[in-house]
Amino acid sequence: MTRSLRARFAWAGLAMTAGLMLVLGLVLQGLFERHVEREAEVQLEVDLRILARVVATGEGIAARLPPLPDPRFAEPFSGLYWQIRDTRTGETWRSPSLGGFTLEMQPAPPRPGELHRVILRGPGGGKMIALERELGEAPGGPLRAVVAVDRKVLDATKRAFFWEFLPVLALLALAMLVASLVQGVIALRPIADARRALAALRAGKRERLSGALPAELDGLAQDFDALLEGQRRASRIARERAADLAHGLRTPLALLAARARELEGRGELEAAAELRELADAMQARLARELARAHIHGPPRLGGRVALAPLARRIADALARSPAGERLAWEVAVPDGLTLTGDEGDMLELLGSLLDNAGKWARARVRVMAEAAPEGLVLRVEDDGPGIAPQDRRAALTRGVRLDASVSGTGLGLAIAQDIVAAYGGALELEASEWGGLGVRITLPPGGGQTSTTT
Repeated sequence: MTRSLRARFAWAGLAMTAGLMLVLGLVLQGLFERHVEREAEVQLEVDLRILARVVATGEGIAARLPPLPDPRFAEPFSGLYWQIRDTRTGETWRSPSLGGFTLEMQPAPPRPGELHRVILRGPGGGKMIALERELGEAPGGPLRAVVAVDRKVLDATKRAFFWEFLPVLALLALAMLVASLVQGVIALRPIADARRALAALRAGKRERLSGALPAELDGLAQDFDALLEGQRRASRIARERAADLAHGLRTPLALLAARARELEGRGELEAAAELRELADAMQARLARELARAHIHGPPRLGGRVALAPLARRIADALARSPAGERLAWEVAVPDGLTLTGDEGDMLELLGSLLDNAGKWARARVRVMAEAAPEGLVLRVEDDGPGIAPQDRRAALTRGVRLDASVSGTGLGLAIAQDIVAAYGGALELEASEWGGLGVRITLPPGGGQTSTTT
């Protein structure tokens, strides 16, 4: 079965329309058949009364055949017949339409005044609807009169009605199918509303789903909001615990560093180096895990983040540092460029990249961003020595420092990569325009939806 609800509504509407039209057609056809037969019987009864009246006032059947109004009684095998029989002598008089054929009447005659409805065989062997009556008041003795109509005549009327009603039935079926499709569209509208509400939720335009859906889906919206609130609470608790752990380990790490200095003072340089290396590794691991714990990612409802003010703020702060005063900081980010995400994540991402670029740059650092078909493209470039292609993979490994003479933990690019991965993006290292390092980041629409406003 198809997974599309729209297709299910369409097939259900088509099946229900077809079934309903079939039942309606059969019912109407049956009602019309009953109507036609009743009208035929009424007309036969009128003809039979005319026969009885003419016979009762006539001078004899042989001398005067009863003239009936319908001309089909005079047309051979027209489907409309009458016959009169003398119950004593067996003498029979027929309408010209019988063409000499004798109708087989019922053995038991009806009582005087009674009207019998019987099924007889006609000239062609077909069934006929007949009304029979005894004309006991006729001069000369009792007579039995029968008036009959061939079912073929009635069937022709029924077929004509069916073909005339078929276009109406088809139009009715089409109208019902359209109404069913419209009903399906209306029924599926809450799903579209839910999608728009979820999109607004992701874009930070609303914080809850409740109130955005119809009353029938309000329970689902409340459950979703409760689940979302539970995830927020769990994420907040996890970050707080990570921070508590980091603060709790700083004292042991400080003691390890002090112990390493004591060992150096006593001349145990090898043991001091091992201890210091262990403390540095723990410090680097702690710094990265703490940074990763603070990554919110796109699921958090952080709203839309304007990149240009954020990039200028970080660049201005680094430009006032002792190492950054000698550099030219260029921010080429459109003012209207925004993305859906957490401001803290973007602050950590840009801060890590710009800080890393400032450590290696000789004279200038540049940050650029633009909205592209694949999402948001962010580039941070410097004019430093750059990284050789064979070393770029290692530069993204946590704690790896390609040049120990430059201060730092070697975590800047690794933390940036973690943030980009949380948003479903990609981070690539390449050569900059000035020969230094260029960091290219692509955040897809699913992870960080971009927009440009004027």
